[in-house]
Amino acid sequence: MKNIKPLSFLNVRHKAEESSAGLPGLISVAEKAATNILSGEHHQHKPGMGEKFWQYRDYDISDRPQDIDWRQSAKGDRLFVREKEWQTTQTALLWCQHNENMNYHSQDKLPKKQETAIILTLALGILLTRAGEQIAPLDGAALAGRSELSLQKLGEHILEDPTDSLPTGHLRKIPKRSSLFLIGDFLAPLEDIEACFARLAAASENAMVVQILDPAELTLPFSGRIIFEQSDNKAKYPVENAETIRTAYQEKLRRHLDAIKDLCHKYRWNWLLHTTDEDSRKTLFDAWMMMTPDSIHGRGEIL
Repeated sequence: MKNIKPLSFLNVRHKAEESSAGLPGLISVAEKAATNILSGEHHQHKPGMGEKFWQYRDYDISDRPQDIDWRQSAKGDRLFVREKEWQTTQTALLWCQHNENMNYHSQDKLPKKQETAIILTLALGILLTRAGEQIAPLDGAALAGRSELSLQKLGEHILEDPTDSLPTGHLRKIPKRSSLFLIGDFLAPLEDIEACFARLAAASENAMVVQILDPAELTLPFSGRIIFEQSDNKAKYPVENAETIRTAYQEKLRRHLDAIKDLCHKYRWNWLLHTTDEDSRKTLFDAWMMMTPDSIHGRGEIL
């Protein structure tokens, strides 16, 4: 057994407690956003939460006619079959990028990508538990559950445990029929993203990717001399005149986003782009709408 110095252990524990100090505030913001979505759904008489999240699938010629859920099918022009196996509680595994690359905002009035990612992850966790799903971190050991403690454990894990730029570390075994929620900036090299998504798609066919970017990362609005700095290795790349590279930069980023969308399309995943100058509640609402039987089978994407 390795010898652990008591002082080192206390320092690690203190840092963990310090990291989690802001968790109640983040959960409060996430709770308000989730409540806003649920109350709006109630007033608009949308389908109840018990009807949400992959409990139905399209009718197939191999299905028996008596398996058709006529009540659900009457809401549109498609036939749905209720998945009997899925009536038991399902597991939603959430991953939130937490590293230096997320500690960016182009203006003081904008939240950092990290703050936005955490709030959206927690709010999704709240919505999922209200819908009867069990939640757990994709890259953590916490037991899946749908209690307040499960949400607390998810938040603590996100704040205390840094990640790589993609969910490629020590991931838990993904249960059959579980759903994945991946929240980050996804600015890693495309070949790394392709390998990561392929590995996850082999384990779960249901996933949602929420890509979070600062608006300046989309448009490069700067002028004059600028210095690009990589957060992970602090490498610096000076550019004498930002205007001279703006068009090429925007085109390269557009191709990157299109490639990610195409990957999600390939695996029949959902994809959302959120910029930090947007209201998080809108993105949360879009994500929630994607969880309805109609849209999840259509596999939407929203810019």
